[in-house]
Amino acid sequence: MSDRSLNLVDDVKEPRLLTSRSIETMSGLTAGFITTLISHPLDFFKLRLQLDTTTKSQLESFRAIKNKLLEDSMVNGQLRQSLLVRNLYRGVGPNLLGSTTAWGLYFSFYREYKNMVFSMYVGGSGDADQSLSSSQYLLCAFAAGWTTSFFTNPIWVIKTRMISTSRASPGAYMSIVDGCKQIYRHEGIFGFYRGLSPALLSVSQGALQFSIYDTMKRHILTTSSHMSAAQYLYASAVSKMVSTMVFYPLQVVRSRLQINRGRYGLISAATEVFVREGFFGFYKGLFANLIRVVPATCVTFTVYENMKWALRDVYI
Repeated sequence: MSDRSLNLVDDVKEPRLLTSRSIETMSGLTAGFITTLISHPLDFFKLRLQLDTTTKSQLESFRAIKNKLLEDSMVNGQLRQSLLVRNLYRGVGPNLLGSTTAWGLYFSFYREYKNMVFSMYVGGSGDADQSLSSSQYLLCAFAAGWTTSFFTNPIWVIKTRMISTSRASPGAYMSIVDGCKQIYRHEGIFGFYRGLSPALLSVSQGALQFSIYDTMKRHILTTSSHMSAAQYLYASAVSKMVSTMVFYPLQVVRSRLQINRGRYGLISAATEVFVREGFFGFYKGLFANLIRVVPATCVTFTVYENMKWALRDVYI
C-alpha cells in the first residue's frame, strides 16, 4: 500500500457516537430530573401560595398552608412522617415528567435554533455559543420556549391541579393517568391547554434568563478559555433572579387559570387578582419561588454544563 493510501486511512475519523443535539437533550434531561427531585417541596409551597386568593399576608398564608399540610399528615392525632413526605411530594410524578421533558426539549431546541441563526446570519467556522449577539440569543430562547411550552402544557395542568388539592379532596387526581382521563372526560382536548396563553407570554422570562446567561458566558469566555463552577453559579443565579422578578405576575395568573376550569380568560383572571388582592397579589409566593428557583437554577445549569462537557469528552 502506498504512503498516500496510508495517510488517507489515518485521516478517516471515527463516526461521532452522539450529535450535539443528543448531548444537549441528555444534559437537559439529567439536569431537569435532579433539580426537580430536590426542589419539589418548595414548589409545593410556591404553588399553594400562588393559588391563595385571600388578602392575608404571605407569612399568614404560609402558616395556613403549613398547618393544612400537617393536618393532612395526621393519623389518629399523630403526625406520620411518611405521610408528611408523601403529601409534600404530591404531584412529583407530573413535575418530574414535565420538568425533565421541558429541560431536555428546551436545551435541544435552543441548540438547534442557535445553530440555525449562526449559519444564517454569522456563518464561518466559529462557535454559536460565543458568536451571537444578545438579541440573537433572545430570539433563539423565545423560539425554544414557545416550542417547548406547546408540548409540555398538558403536564403542567395536571401537576398544578394535583398540588393544589390534598389526596382526600373531592375529584382530586390520583395519578397522571387519572388526571388525563378526568380532563379529557370533562373538558376535552382543550382542557390540557388551560393557561397556555400566559405560558407563552411567560416564555419571555426564560428568554430573558437565557439571553442574560449566554451574554454573561460570552463576556467571561473572552478573558478565559473556560468557566469555573463559581462563574456558572454566578451567571445562572443573576439571570434567574432578574428574569423571575420581572415576569412573576404571569406565573400567578397562569396558575389561577389552570385550576379554574374555563371560568375566565387571561384578562379576566388578571383583573380579578388586581381587584381582590391588589398589586402585591401578583407577587404571592415570590419569596418562596426565589428560594426554590435560584438554587434550583444553579443546580440545573451546573449539572447541565458539566454533563455536556463530560459527554463531549467521551463521545466526540
